Amino acid sequence: MLIFILSVLLISACSQKEGEDTIKAKKIIEYHKKKFDNLPLSGKIIDGAREIELKSIQYRWEPDTIVVKKMEKIRFVIESVDVPHGFELEGIIIPNWDPNKAIKKGNKTILEITADEAGTWDMVCTIYCGPGHVGMKGKYIVRE
Repeated sequence: MLIFILSVLLISACSQKEGEDTIKAKKIIEYHKKKFDNLPLSGKIIDGAREIELKSIQYRWEPDTIVVKKMEKIRFVIESVDVPHGFELEGIIIPNWDPNKAIKKGNKTILEITADEAGTWDMVCTIYCGPGHVGMKGKYIVRE
């Protein structure tokens, strides 16, 4: 009987904790959905796609924040200004693109995706570009 009572108490304590965690997670998700609402959309619509010129420079992206609308076709025109850089939107697969491929100085790479999911992702450099490489991050934001 004692084991049964302890089991019930343990299960009820876990259930309550999961409820609190779920509430916190929902609040964080809602915060992030609205956090970037005041930022203007990036780039320009050219031939039916939102075209965004993106420069990779030791140890930053210009622009460092990209904002698009859900279901838009996005065309990144990425240029390395100084040394080879890589490009990845963490958690998003870019068709026909190897994130470990270097974009060499002076070269432009064109990548196209559809912004099919609302949210916020990190935009990172995937090729070591010097001691500040780990801090080379930007934000890719898809609004509803």
